[in-house]
Amino acid sequence: MRRFIFEGVTELLYSPEFVPGAKEKVDLIKDFLEENPQYNFVIYFNHISFNDPAIVINVVDKIDPSFKKHLVTMMSYSHTDPIDSKHKVFSFMAKGLEKCGVEGIRVIQKYQVNNPEYGYTEEQASLNYMQSMRRLKELRRTPIGVIISPEGTRSYTGEMAKGESGVVAIGRILAPIIYIPLAISYEGKYKRNTINIGKKMKMNIGDVVVQENTTEYPSVDQLMTNLSLALPEEMRGVWR
Repeated sequence: MRRFIFEGVTELLYSPEFVPGAKEKVDLIKDFLEENPQYNFVIYFNHISFNDPAIVINVVDKIDPSFKKHLVTMMSYSHTDPIDSKHKVFSFMAKGLEKCGVEGIRVIQKYQVNNPEYGYTEEQASLNYMQSMRRLKELRRTPIGVIISPEGTRSYTGEMAKGESGVVAIGRILAPIIYIPLAISYEGKYKRNTINIGKKMKMNIGDVVVQENTTEYPSVDQLMTNLSLALPEEMRGVWR
């Protein structure tokens, strides 16, 4: 079911296309993970529209075609609130992911803390963060792959913003691990707040980082720079 939805349906709706050289990188990563099954992975991406996660899982299925890794995705706490009628679509998507064997970990986004529109306090965000990390620690004896958008929310302009430290915290828990930057762009104009059916998407893979242990790990800046360099120059934002 997962392959049908995230490869068949996704490719039908969006016709995602790797830029030259990116598919070869995917194959190398796949081979590395097959030869080194003790490694977990984080695939992190620039977030520009609602349908990005479907594209990311499409790529994950090419990296791990045998589904050997337990797949986890970090998702917005507010957008997946099952009792909030404004976000029924997101709750439906979260349930769909679960049925496909993808575990969602709900996180409070930084921009929503002390924001009257959302009402989350620093204390709530801290507790939520600890719960998220605790869940990853529970899973670390299982081969695992994590999907995350380090920017914490969709870009308003399409340009990259600064990344948050959670992406590095994941690696410190799950090492040995490989960080895989997935750069997403569209051919032509797209809309931030829709699923952009029929819009052709371009995918690129940036330079990966291999983290051998929990004490030596990359900086957020290093990871975000690797992601930005895989994007068209006009999308690199603060990393241009």
